[in-house]
Amino acid sequence: LDEGYIKKIYQEICEHVEEYKKVLKPDEEAFDNWAKIICHPKFKLIKNLVYLLEQEDTDFQDKEMIFSIFNHILLINPNSANQMVKFDSLPKILVDYLFQYKKEKGKNDVCAITTLSYTFKMDQYQKLINLELIIIILDSLTIVKEQNVLESLIRILIDINSIYPKPESNLFLEAYHTNENAHLVGEVILRLLNSETDQNAIIKILLCMKCLMDKEKKDIFYSKDLEAFIDISIRYLESTDNNDLRCFVLDVLQRITKFNEFFHIMYKTKELQDLLDDYIKSDKVSEKAKNKSRSILNNLAKNLRKQLLIKSGIKVDDKKDDEEEDEYEEGEEEEDDEQEEKKQ
Repeated sequence: LDEGYIKKIYQEICEHVEEYKKVLKPDEEAFDNWAKIICHPKFKLIKNLVYLLEQEDTDFQDKEMIFSIFNHILLINPNSANQMVKFDSLPKILVDYLFQYKKEKGKNDVCAITTLSYTFKMDQYQKLINLELIIIILDSLTIVKEQNVLESLIRILIDINSIYPKPESNLFLEAYHTNENAHLVGEVILRLLNSETDQNAIIKILLCMKCLMDKEKKDIFYSKDLEAFIDISIRYLESTDNNDLRCFVLDVLQRITKFNEFFHIMYKTKELQDLLDDYIKSDKVSEKAKNKSRSILNNLAKNLRKQLLIKSGIKVDDKKDDEEEDEYEEGEEEEDDEQEEKKQ
């Protein structure tokens, strides 16, 4: 367990990876087998590397090399993450290293970020989360090359958002508001929402979207992405019997239909009106979901009325209407919050 050992292992992994990349039609099965062999618990490679990270005399350069090895291991054998998460010491070592790397080099270590994306578990990391870590994750969204790593980082941010009960204490919203990569969050969140099947995960994604819109006071999507979200919303609202999921979808729709971005496209307005009318009439839909449906219908009606006035050449001043609507929605949300507190 010395510097020579680390370099030897690192060079061997790099040589095999480079060799694999150069071959036009590589023997994927043989390469995967090699990756699994070197990471097998019986060889204690990962255990020994974590042991080195735990030692006080392991210097910064050696740590950098170890996280580079982890990066290679995880990309060629993702199941190795199951070994890494067993070490309770790794989260703090990794976070401290990320802070040190940023301080010394003025940028983020993509290898350590990849390790974080594969090994993050909220129960291990929650006490380590602060504004600096969230900013590092946001800044890293443009330096990771693998799509699955990018999506994992966004999932981490979604999980972080869910631990804050109030927006004024939400460090994720604070970091997002001024970050240059904020636009990527909306794009990837939409992809995750479209592919996710677990209802609890879907609710977390929708909660994150709601929080971001409330913070920014505007839509977080481009026009095409906005249309995609409307399609996804209609699909969920037509298929789910879960009233909590319904309410979260309606929460986001309630906000989107108030923004100018939606007014300019007015996408699938008729389908939304018909669907929400059915919700209001249904005995299976909760009163809370019905109230949100009425609010969305009111937004749609205002948008249609505004379009007619503009086409007629009449100047539209809807500031007063918006203020009244905001007061109505704030009162409604306060009532919902009281009910939720009682439920908890």
